[in-house]
Amino acid sequence: MVETLLAEEIEPILRDKVSPLLRSHGGDLQLVKIDDRTIHVRFTGACRFCPAANETLEKVVQAALREHLETEDVYLCLESGVSEDLLNEAKRILRKNSKL
Repeated sequence: MVETLLAEEIEPILRDKVSPLLRSHGGDLQLVKIDDRTIHVRFTGACRFCPAANETLEKVVQAALREHLETEDVYLCLESGVSEDLLNEAKRILRKNSKL
């Protein structure tokens, strides 16, 4: 069982094994954060709006990580393309408008 995953372990796998495949389709992915054994990624480029993004996450990204880390104890979370700062600003504006 993997206790805690580190970016130093994950980034080379994503960069060398997953990104080349995604770039061949006009997209890529970014490592957002790691919480214990959950890896948060964000698709970019053409992959960002691809209807098969969840399938790609499971069959390509998760498979590569599990293979190279030699464990099944790895979980992925697909982050939306909207930053927390942008979401917080939108909430602030909506709260302000609801008071009018």
